[in-house]
Amino acid sequence: MSYVEKVDKAYDEFQDAYRNLERLVRTTDRLKEDDRQLLLIALGRLYEIVELLSELPTVDGSGRYIDEDFVIQRIRDAAELLREVKGAILEGNPENLAEEELDVDVMGYAVAIREELLDILKRALERAKQEGRGGRDGGDK
Repeated sequence: MSYVEKVDKAYDEFQDAYRNLERLVRTTDRLKEDDRQLLLIALGRLYEIVELLSELPTVDGSGRYIDEDFVIQRIRDAAELLREVKGAILEGNPENLAEEELDVDVMGYAVAIREELLDILKRALERAKQEGRGGRDGGDK
């Protein structure tokens, strides 16, 4: 299975988990309205960063500068987090759900992925720049 196929498969799993959780959050009476809104915002942020991750194969089709395992694993981890959040909502006590701060967990994960991704992209750009300099001037610098 190619890198792109693996990413597509992981992303499809994430989208399924996302749709299931979003539907639950919008329809359940287990969440207070404020908690529902915060969780939907957090879900949206996580969706955006995972969508960006899923598009990375188009940045460099060979995967030369981007750690393939990082991309695939973070997408899978995000899907697993969404399944855990869904489980917490379905099994939890409505009064305790606000205390669990599910939105904070989701938002925290989205921020962590974004920070890791920025670091990986910076390193990829640096490597590309170094290779570009090496190719232009014979690698003397």
